[in-house]
Amino acid sequence: MKLERGTVGCNKTSDKRESRGNTPKRFSLLKLTLLAVAVCVITLLAAALISTSENKRIGTAVYTVSSSKIETDGLRIVLISDLHRTRFDETNQQLVDVTAEQHPDLICVDGDMLERSCTEEEVEALSDLFSRLMAVAPVYFSAGNHDYKVYFNKTDIVGHEYVSGEGKSAVLQKLENTGAVFLENDYLDVEVCGQKLRLGGFYSKAYRTEEDTDESWSARETFLSKYCDTDSYKLMLSHRPQSFEPEKSGSDPDIDLILSGHTHSGVICLPFGLGAIWTEDGFFPKYDKGEFDIGTAQLIITSGLAGYGWIPRVFNPPEIAVIELLPEK
Repeated sequence: MKLERGTVGCNKTSDKRESRGNTPKRFSLLKLTLLAVAVCVITLLAAALISTSENKRIGTAVYTVSSSKIETDGLRIVLISDLHRTRFDETNQQLVDVTAEQHPDLICVDGDMLERSCTEEEVEALSDLFSRLMAVAPVYFSAGNHDYKVYFNKTDIVGHEYVSGEGKSAVLQKLENTGAVFLENDYLDVEVCGQKLRLGGFYSKAYRTEEDTDESWSARETFLSKYCDTDSYKLMLSHRPQSFEPEKSGSDPDIDLILSGHTHSGVICLPFGLGAIWTEDGFFPKYDKGEFDIGTAQLIITSGLAGYGWIPRVFNPPEIAVIELLPEK
């Protein structure tokens, strides 16, 4: 009987030892897991910090667009957007130099170059920038949500939307005095490198909203109808990609190429070129930056130049877009 009790006792002791022996292993595995997570987080934060150091260097995103309406050897367009008063050097000469290196035939400036609280010095700096860009190629510019009220003495608002502006402000007149052409609810027929183009500028929504009156929608609808009534290649400067949404308008925009900005590609992006985390369209949006087909129209969105207020661009270097407009093969 004693032997049996002793045997039982030995078995219990053995079980306890085995149980105690497993604890350090489990603890070591937990420590290794936490260490791996910490290393990943630190590496990601370091990479994000390094990526922000690239925010003073302007890059390029190049797109090729072909059309049967292009009857020449083609032309090259540079798209600039969302400067938001930022300076990459004392006079933004880097922006001029990078643009000139692309040898553009046309420069399109797509809005939000200034902000409502801009100073006279900042207006003077943009005017000087336009003058230097004009020495590179003809400049056409449109309004964004941040500079709409800067360009007009009076703006018409429906709901929360700018639908038109009246009376050119002193700021807008100063910018136009450089030779740059302003387009907002307006268009112009031009010839570039022997190719006929209809250039337009349009900020508001290209479809009727719930807040629209008959009068406000009729004015926009009339403009769009007149703009589209041409056999020339139609190029529209539209600061927000949301202005043309076939899902909401119920029809395809009868436009060949729409150039937009506004999104900043979400400012903070996922690494490895995986795109924006968030824009006003929500998390992991479809229209962050790049080239898209919306019906028969092609849409190109540049992520632009600036961050957003105090939020820096992360995994999202500043850029201008370069569009090669070529004849269809």
